[in-house]
Parts: sequence; C-alpha cells; structure tokens
Amino acid sequence: SKLMKNADFRSSMSMKRSFHWLIVIYMLISSKGMLRSSMHGGIVAASKIAAVAQLSSTSNKFSNLKNVAKCAAMARQQGASMLFLPECFGFIGSSAKETRKNAEILDFDSPKTMNTEKVNSELRSIVASELTISDFEEHERDNESVFIMDGLRTIAQTSKLWISGGGIHEVISGEERVYNTHVILNSEGELVKKYRKIHLFDVSIPGSVELKESNTTRPGESVEVCGSPLGVLGLTTCYDLRFPELYTELVNRGAQIMLVPSAFTIPTGAAHWHVLLRARAIETQTYVLAAAQVGRHNEKRESYGHALAVNPWGEVLADATDNRGPTVVCCDIDIMTHVENIRKRMPIQQHRSAAKGYK
Repeated sequence: SKLMKNADFRSSMSMKRSFHWLIVIYMLISSKGMLRSSMHGGIVAASKIAAVAQLSSTSNKFSNLKNVAKCAAMARQQGASMLFLPECFGFIGSSAKETRKNAEILDFDSPKTMNTEKVNSELRSIVASELTISDFEEHERDNESVFIMDGLRTIAQTSKLWISGGGIHEVISGEERVYNTHVILNSEGELVKKYRKIHLFDVSIPGSVELKESNTTRPGESVEVCGSPLGVLGLTTCYDLRFPELYTELVNRGAQIMLVPSAFTIPTGAAHWHVLLRARAIETQTYVLAAAQVGRHNEKRESYGHALAVNPWGEVLADATDNRGPTVVCCDIDIMTHVENIRKRMPIQQHRSAAKGYK
C-alpha cells in the first residue's frame, strides 16, 4: 500500500512538472509572437505594435522624407515592427503639372531613381536619432535630385521596420496621367507589394472643396492583400474608404488589417472620417489603420488629420487628433483575440456567403 502511495505521489508530481513546463513553453511561444503564418505569407515577429503616422507633407521631397525618417525613429523607439504612412507622404503639389513632373518610376535598379549618398546618409542619421531635422534645414535640396522610393528604402533598411507608403505618384509610360500607388516595403527595403488606387476623388462642394483627381491620375484595377509581421494587410487608399464592397472583397482574400492611408479634406473629414473607419472595421471584423495628412500643404489644400487605429469591434485605439506632426500613434495588434475570436462568435462573412442575394 505504501509503495502504491509513493508511486501515485511520483506520478502526480511528474504530471505537475509536465504541466508546468507546458505552461512555460506556451508563455515563451506567446511572448515571442510565434503565431501561425497566414496562407498569404504572414510573417512571424516578436513585436505586434503598429505605428500610424501623421504628416503635413508639402512639395519639398527632401523635407518630407526627413519627416518620414523622424516618424521611423519614433516608431522604433516605441517597439513597433511596422510604420504606416499617409497618402502622398512624399509629395503634395499645387498643380497637375507639378504632380506629373515629380512622379517617379518605381524601379530600385535604375541609377536614375537613386539618391546621392549624402541624402541617404542624412536620412539614416535621423532614423538613428543621431541628428534632428533642424540640423539639416540649411541643406535643402531641389526635387530633381531626391527620389522618394529610394529614400523610403533607406529608411526601412536603417530602422528595420516594414513600411506602408500610402501613396506615391507613379509614372505611366506613354501617358500624361500617373498612378497613385500604395507600396509595402519589408525591413530589408524590398518592394513587397503595390496597390494602385482604384476610386479617384472627383468631388465638388460649392464654396468648400473642388478636387478632380482623375485629371492627373489613372485608376488602378487590381485588389491587393499582403502578408506582414502584423497579419494579412488589405491595401486601400483614402477615397476607397467610401466603397464597402472593396473591403468585403479584401476579407474574402484573407485580409485581417485594413490600411486606409489618406489626405481627407477638412469638411469631409469632420463629417465622415471617424464614422466610415469604424464602420469598415465593424463590417469586416478587421483592424483599420488610417495614417493621415494634417494641416495646410499649400494655398489650395488643407487636410483633416486624426490618424486613427480602430479594432475589429469598432473601438478607437489611437487618434492623433490635429497634431501637426510629424508624429506617430501606436497600438497593439492581436489577430487571434480581436479578429479570429470575434469572427468565430459572430460569423458575418459566413452569413454573407450563405445569402444568395436580395429579391
């Protein structure tokens, strides 16, 4: 009987030790963010923090890139793994002619699209927080010698951040118009994905807003998703936000985080910005990250601001308000808890698929 009790005791202790080590292993795995990869090439990463930027971009490319470098430094200091930049982060002009002149070929291999070592060295120094933006005020450069994509690549490589560049004017061979192209770079500075804005902002509000994006921009045609350290990204840009069917399609393709880099006008922003972003998050049961332009860019354009992060329940996690920046707001991304669990409890996408249409 005593032997049996000792055997039972040893067995109980062995089970307790096994259970203890299972808990330890689970905690180690969880703390390192070792969640399963997605079918779209989701990347395993320790950090699950997103940094959403707010900028007041102008027509000066080098000045804009320095502000992006400053945002990368802030993001890195806060432990983020990815930085999200607004639409037109690298250039906002005051005329169609100026926009076309400053459009770029999105080609890393061409010497014609590469910055000088001096330009990239200054960007690297800002990212590393060795020097401040003010240290370079007397060294402004003309736009013809500065390339946004090469600068963005340098910033990604130096900061070791993935970067969403919310909109670059991309040259179209043989055409006067350009694409408004949202690019994703990995931490090595490689171009992983690009999305060309589909819905163009042609709006007239008497006495308030008069913009016709289609005068300078050709609409894209392809819907794009992309794996990242945070989860599967659904790529959109600004005015796309008003078309919920695009976001439904992105969910069908696996999106877990919607990106809406924007330069919303003040009248439309004050009326609709928060409402639309929260609605898209609730409808799609995804995170929504919306980097934003803010303040006056030139005599013709002014933006609303309020860079926003929203969770799949429609709750605002971070809001940059009208901070003139450059600045970032950060939030934790938890796909397992806030996307997959919500979708299991309220399977909207299944219900949508089950509906055969409305009569």
